[in-house]
Amino acid sequence: MCNACKKSKNEPEDNGPYNPPTTFKYHTTNFNDGWTSTIETDWVKVTKGNMKVLLHYPKAGTVIQADPAPAVAAAWNILVAPRYSNIRNYKSDYISNFERPEFGMATLRDNATQNDVFVLLYRKAAGWIECISPDKQTFINEFGFDPENIPNDYSAALTLSDQVQNMLSYNRFAVAAEDLNNTGKWSDKFSSNTFYYSYYTGSLVGTSTYTSVQFFVFGKNQSYSWELYAANSGGGQTTFAQAKSKGSFKSINEWQIQCSDIEGRPRTYDVYFSALKNGRVLFMNDAQSPGNGVFTGFGYDQ
Repeated sequence: MCNACKKSKNEPEDNGPYNPPTTFKYHTTNFNDGWTSTIETDWVKVTKGNMKVLLHYPKAGTVIQADPAPAVAAAWNILVAPRYSNIRNYKSDYISNFERPEFGMATLRDNATQNDVFVLLYRKAAGWIECISPDKQTFINEFGFDPENIPNDYSAALTLSDQVQNMLSYNRFAVAAEDLNNTGKWSDKFSSNTFYYSYYTGSLVGTSTYTSVQFFVFGKNQSYSWELYAANSGGGQTTFAQAKSKGSFKSINEWQIQCSDIEGRPRTYDVYFSALKNGRVLFMNDAQSPGNGVFTGFGYDQ
């Protein structure tokens, strides 16, 4: 057999055809603090008692704009207004910070229940969050601040608003082995730049760039191949690194999978899915060496 026809040691055992991930085992998560998350068509719904929070999926027309007031109004009209009527005391606000948290709020009539509710629409950096409560005091009791009276001290305001921002962490769902089996390629692409300035003059004296691509290909019978490519550029030089492994994976529990060989040893990952419109992102982090605890997100490659 010619060399070109031989499988390399790091190629997956099969090359498809793969089955795109269209169904998943878990659609609801019950958290220990009383919140429950459920995946729905246009958002993840998070509920506790008489509080409801909608984590909206990205939607056309709700992108970041230079002026916060029109940005909030546009998002409100697209995401909130169609489901309500009899709006009262609408107000928008923002916190002057590089991430610029933005708020829209009002009392409205819920068209589905015909009950009055207090609604806060919020975004910081990414993702609109809609908090729905029977009245403003219920919101204050849950999140610890009055959104109609944001403190002038932006540090204090950010600390308070992060109580709402943290609701994004409830977009978290368990992972079953069958969710990944024979689905094909899930990849992560990362890039960062570092700029160096002179302590004495303040002038730019150099830059460095780090870029990496990492992916898993999940094949039949819970097989996988894994590859990592990285480049680090600075000072007129570029260094490259790469690693490859293949083997089989298994589910240890709803929140962990184990790969039989990653760089020469078995590796257990903490894992979860976050929901998107018509799909999910797979988040993984080395369970034995979690580092700063930040998970790597792998999107499905169509």
